[in-house]
Amino acid sequence: MKKIKTVKKFWWLGLIVAVLIISTIYLISVNSKRTAQTEEPALQTAKVRTGDLTVSAAGAGSVYSSAQAGLGFRTGGVVSTVNVTPGQEVKQGDVLATLENASQKIAFTQAEANLNALFSPGGIAEYQLDVVNAEIAYNDALGMTYSIGYSIGDEDDLAILRSAVYTAEETVADAEERFLNFEGYPDDDPDKAKALAALATARINLDYAKANLAYYESTPSELDAQTYNADLDIAKTQLSEAQTALELVQSGDTAALEKSLVATDGSALAKLKLVYLDYENARISLDETRLIAPYDGVVVNLDLVPGQVVGTSSVLTLTSMADLLVKFYMDETDLTSVAVGNKTVYTFNAYPESTLEGEVAIVEQSLQTIDGSPVVVVWGSLPERPSFNLLVGMTVDVEVIAGEAKAALLIPVQALKEITPGSYAVFVVQSDGTLKLTPVTIGLRDFANVEILGGLKAGDVVSTGTVETN
Repeated sequence: MKKIKTVKKFWWLGLIVAVLIISTIYLISVNSKRTAQTEEPALQTAKVRTGDLTVSAAGAGSVYSSAQAGLGFRTGGVVSTVNVTPGQEVKQGDVLATLENASQKIAFTQAEANLNALFSPGGIAEYQLDVVNAEIAYNDALGMTYSIGYSIGDEDDLAILRSAVYTAEETVADAEERFLNFEGYPDDDPDKAKALAALATARINLDYAKANLAYYESTPSELDAQTYNADLDIAKTQLSEAQTALELVQSGDTAALEKSLVATDGSALAKLKLVYLDYENARISLDETRLIAPYDGVVVNLDLVPGQVVGTSSVLTLTSMADLLVKFYMDETDLTSVAVGNKTVYTFNAYPESTLEGEVAIVEQSLQTIDGSPVVVVWGSLPERPSFNLLVGMTVDVEVIAGEAKAALLIPVQALKEITPGSYAVFVVQSDGTLKLTPVTIGLRDFANVEILGGLKAGDVVSTGTVETN
């Protein structure tokens, strides 16, 4: 009986201990929740650091040639030789192919011989003689103008002489009338003698006035003078051109003969022009039978064999490899990141481990639609000769660098607060843990960081927000 009482006693003691433990755990849990509810959220911070920031946008495209043209002959004929093969590099001026041109060669050889003869001693002597003859003609024309140029009177002079004749005629009439008044007087009458002398003088004066007028009216007319002056101008021009022709043949410079193209007909220079034009026409006719590379490049799309009859259509394509371009497309949302002169970084699918740098050369002013989406079309330059082989048409990924900042002050974008449009500030953590709103000037920014141009210094601590702990 005593044993049963002892067991009941321990059972009650165990129950009491269990209740106390459960009560303690409950109180601790309640107090923890209350404490958590009253604590403030934890503050997140970041230090202002120094680093590099690059803002860029991505696109994709392919390699293009800056100069690519289909070439053909300028005249039709039968192909004689083909001097190139597909993929061959050629230089400007290389003869790529020729037509049968025996007759053109003969004509050019003769024209070239005639041209070279101009510079020979005999040719120079011929043009020296032309100068002498032109000088003689000029001096003759000049003498004619001197002989008549100053004897041509005007109408005022003629009017004066005609008036003098009229006055002299009236004087003679008056003298004759006075002399007739002495009819029947003896010849030795003094008054009759005076009247006769006056009449004789009047008639002499009349003859003199008429002679002056006749002489003056017999001088060349103004029209005659204009003709002589025109002849002088022609002679002067022909002398000048004869001297120019002589200087050209004495120079021995074929290219200088182009100056003869301004020659007037009938001059020594015109004779020189005919020889030069004959040479140029023969040269052009021969060149038209040759397909000549207009620039350095690579031959592609060659469609030409000897014996083939061709016209003037394209028979091959010449692609320049000197100034390659990359044409690439970017999303229209990246338009602000693209400007002429911005640096570009190219990664080619054929050479994924290598990159090249260039710059934006052209931004087309209208959008294109690719796969249903509007895109910006951009052309970028490439280095003249990269270390690896580039082919026209290669695909390439492009990164356009909109801006770069080296050793700049950086903070996370979460710390930035826009106060007003274009005006920003951050909360700087003070030494006592309080926050101070501080205006800042910003530069470049991307999705993670922003460049600080003013308002902060390296090591400052800024708030980037809070983290809820419950």
